[in-house]
Amino acid sequence: MECHEVIREGVYPISKCPGGFCRQSPGSTRRVTPGFDCDYMLPVAREVSKANQAILVELRGTGRSLPGTINGDTVNLKTYIADLDAVRNHLKINRWTLLGHSAGAMLAMHYAAAHPEHVDRLVLVGSPPLVTSLTAAQGDNARMRLLPDELRELANPNLSRTEGIRIALPGSFFDRSKAAEMAAAFKPDSLHQEVMALMFKELLPPDGDLRPSLRDFTRPVLVVTGRQDPLDPGMQYETHLALKNSTLELIPRCGHFPWLEQPNEFYRIVHEFLRKPTAR
Repeated sequence: MECHEVIREGVYPISKCPGGFCRQSPGSTRRVTPGFDCDYMLPVAREVSKANQAILVELRGTGRSLPGTINGDTVNLKTYIADLDAVRNHLKINRWTLLGHSAGAMLAMHYAAAHPEHVDRLVLVGSPPLVTSLTAAQGDNARMRLLPDELRELANPNLSRTEGIRIALPGSFFDRSKAAEMAAAFKPDSLHQEVMALMFKELLPPDGDLRPSLRDFTRPVLVVTGRQDPLDPGMQYETHLALKNSTLELIPRCGHFPWLEQPNEFYRIVHEFLRKPTAR
């Protein structure tokens, strides 16, 4: 596979991908998730690349894309969108598909609002709703699935964010055994807490409402997640209603990571969506 390196500000690579996994062509599909290294999306990238070109980007402040200083000036929504468009320009892609998971789906929508002319389609996996206030139930939806011992551990004020994520993971799954597998594979250094805090502040501000910015966006959109995702079907339906040309798919017996819990159904849905022709 071919690996590309894009330098912005003469400092760091933003499209250099683990294992050399970075391929491109017109209509490429790329994956975005702020705050985490992109490695956890490698299974999705590998599967999608069977029928499409895939670009897996190490976002600013993650992986090897590390500026000298990480603060609100170097890591923010404006620089993230500019970085993504620099990758697109460098690879000479006119329109591409963006696939984002969770907060990465929000970033994909922000990119679409800023550069609709360069988006072929969107795949929003486990996306928060476009209106931040509608995410209020997410925490309760996850906590109600946790065991009493897990809730007690999470109440420890000295708990690190990394351990907190490990303990809370079952709340994002339908199948607790799959949560245990992901927790066992979780690498603490793959989570960049400072970056996550900076980006969530901008992606999900208390009064956030992305609907006006996407009111005229008409490219095809797939809204897909598990029916048991803490970002529940009601939230997914609100996103579906807000995007004119969207399709909503809810996968039974599945939570926030559909490629881990129901990979066959998830990949069937994604491949089917990506195969459909779109108007240019």
